[in-house]
Amino acid sequence: MAFQGEFEWIDLVHTSPVSGTQTPYASARRRLTQHLIQYTLTESYHKFCRFKIPYPFVPLASLRPGAMGTTKEYKLHNNALIIMMDGEIPERMRKYFRCRTNNQVNKKNIASLAPGLHALKDYDHAYRLINHDRFGFLLRTLLPLDFSLLIQKTKNSERNKYEFQLTHFHVKIERLTDTALRSLGIQLNYLKKSLYERGEDFVDDLEKKFFEYFNFYHNAAGRRSAAALAAQVIAREKKTGTVFITSQQDRRMTLLSSLSHMGDVSIEQYLLYILSSKELSMLEDWANKRSIDFSSEYLVDKIDGKGIVVLGVYYEHTQAALPSTHGNLKQNINLREKWVRISEKMIMPVHENFNLAIRYPILI
Repeated sequence: MAFQGEFEWIDLVHTSPVSGTQTPYASARRRLTQHLIQYTLTESYHKFCRFKIPYPFVPLASLRPGAMGTTKEYKLHNNALIIMMDGEIPERMRKYFRCRTNNQVNKKNIASLAPGLHALKDYDHAYRLINHDRFGFLLRTLLPLDFSLLIQKTKNSERNKYEFQLTHFHVKIERLTDTALRSLGIQLNYLKKSLYERGEDFVDDLEKKFFEYFNFYHNAAGRRSAAALAAQVIAREKKTGTVFITSQQDRRMTLLSSLSHMGDVSIEQYLLYILSSKELSMLEDWANKRSIDFSSEYLVDKIDGKGIVVLGVYYEHTQAALPSTHGNLKQNINLREKWVRISEKMIMPVHENFNLAIRYPILI
């Protein structure tokens, strides 16, 4: 395995798209990320093991921007789609997110929309709070349902304070792809006003690049398509939020984040990666010299001398996926020119209260 650089500690508190912030949103986001890594990756892996089916590890080559993904769905793999907002979705955005009274998270609505969820017979309204001990239980119970979950920072009337809560389930994301294409084309200076002003072939090229902008392959559908549409709306409205998406096809968790002072979308992906015995030995020695037990802090499992870890990959947009410096109309779309590139690779800790990742300079 080829490397470029050295192992280094990475403080996750200061490295994410909300790096350098000690806000309640940053803390809640890290907690939710850990919950979802556990649910969509680690628990999926152990489910495959229980059924004695080899886990379908994601090939490193598929992490390259623009790489074609598999169309096969792995039914044993847990999937997820969650929208998290730092605040409440404003009225002007509600036409894109179906969050109404009848799909608020409460016992009556859950019984109506999902009468088969007997696990929630002891449901308590406090479970909705992201810091509640039973939040993870509620999350795992509702995630298998269709559509998305919505987490917002909203007022808790019982405690008279604003807290992050799971407010809605069965949330449909309603936005036309043509509207999204036009919005992105204008934002990046590929269009002036109309979607078809440069012809249908240009629109076809823009649609392929639209999904690449979010680091999905151009045939993205279902949850991935919905995640891209939701992330674009949040960024366009300059709101702080993150869309979390895992599908049974790509077996990785993608985070699409935006901040209120930026119109861009940042991209993180997390997946299970199998270390060779040589790689594992190198990392164990490196961590041991720094008084860290690599196995207890980073390993999901160890089998046949190899180690299974969570690999985190960060991406950034290239110049082709950024607005023109002076707002000039760009000449064309070069399909061969990548819109995203890898900016960071790291091995993630497996425990929520341990915030040190290891920079892993493997060549992809």
